[in-house]
Amino acid sequence: MNSSIRYALSVSLALSLFSGCTTQPAPQKTVTIDSTLPTPSLNGFIADITSIAFEWKPLEDQRVSGYYIYRNTPGAEDQKLQRIATIDSRFATHFVDSDLKPASEYQYRFSAITKNGTESVASETMLVATQPMIAPVSFFQAVGNMPRSAKLLWRPHPNGKINGYIIERQDATDQKWNPIATITGRLNAEFIDHDLKDSQVYHYRIKATTFDKLTTEASEMSKVITKPLPPEIRNITSTNDMPRAIKLSWEPSTISDLSHYNIYRSSTPNGSFEYHVKLETTTFTDNITEDGKFYFYKITAVDKDGLESLLSSVATQGSTLSKPQTPIAYEGKIVNKAAELQWKNTDPRTISYTVVKTTKTSWITRETIDINNITGTTFRDTDIKPDTGYLYEIVSVDKNGIRSLPTQAIELSYEAK
Repeated sequence: MNSSIRYALSVSLALSLFSGCTTQPAPQKTVTIDSTLPTPSLNGFIADITSIAFEWKPLEDQRVSGYYIYRNTPGAEDQKLQRIATIDSRFATHFVDSDLKPASEYQYRFSAITKNGTESVASETMLVATQPMIAPVSFFQAVGNMPRSAKLLWRPHPNGKINGYIIERQDATDQKWNPIATITGRLNAEFIDHDLKDSQVYHYRIKATTFDKLTTEASEMSKVITKPLPPEIRNITSTNDMPRAIKLSWEPSTISDLSHYNIYRSSTPNGSFEYHVKLETTTFTDNITEDGKFYFYKITAVDKDGLESLLSSVATQGSTLSKPQTPIAYEGKIVNKAAELQWKNTDPRTISYTVVKTTKTSWITRETIDINNITGTTFRDTDIKPDTGYLYEIVSVDKNGIRSLPTQAIELSYEAK
């Protein structure tokens, strides 16, 4: 004997369904219950973290065209069971409800339906709880004091559902956590973060991810400080009294892992300092081919990781020994067919003089010789010929052999009689 009951039932549709399921059309205001229709009988369910799978016995009644599935929403103001899915085949026996909350209890009811919209008496309400979310990574550590990098270590997650990790970083000046790397493989346990700033604070944390794209809570935060640059080199001194050389010295670097020093040089104090030489000692002699040549120097320390200190803030000036002063009051004349020269000395560095004698052999050719090791301030040249022009210049010479600029040339000659 058939009997029917009509009652109001609010319906809401929401979910992606397992194979054989389709989205329910617009909700109906009323539903006709046919008590002669068989009620679905569930074999059981399997609960996961964010989904629950159901299985029921197939219904042989040919009037059955499919199934309605009802569920409540934990935390919602209305705790009535709402229709969440429609199965369009009576031969279907499985359904998976997805996108659920972890560690939450849900109530379910199942009913059979016909093509004309009548519905069987619903099954008993079933209370099912999703599993709790997988625990975060239990051990996570960041190793600091590394050159522009940080080494991250963690214990591989023991849960076989995990297939990788997401590493997040927070800069000291930014409170936002940013993902910086995705690691594939549960057993991986190391990552090195590169291109960081020197002597900078960074925070790190790690999240584990599952094969079905779930993400655990973050691990405890770990803090690192990257390795600082070596300190600036101080107390740099340079010489200005060495012949064709400048000697530098400076205070040794205080770092324990010093590799070497770099010396930079420029012709001007505010110019571009170019790399000049690498060395491991705290002294350096710069050999130069010019007298009175000025250079400006800056020095850096480089550690064994290749980190280089800032250039010394103040440039140090050095110079090679200048030339002696040129003799003054220089005079010359012909006396008794000989050239007589005299001059005065104003530089105590001078120990001797050189006379530079140039003979005009023709209108276009000349021959020049140096007459060295003259200790006085006069010179008499008897090796001259009549009707021949001679040019004489005087050069001061110090103990290092450095020559002054020559005096202005005096031209002398005499006529044959």
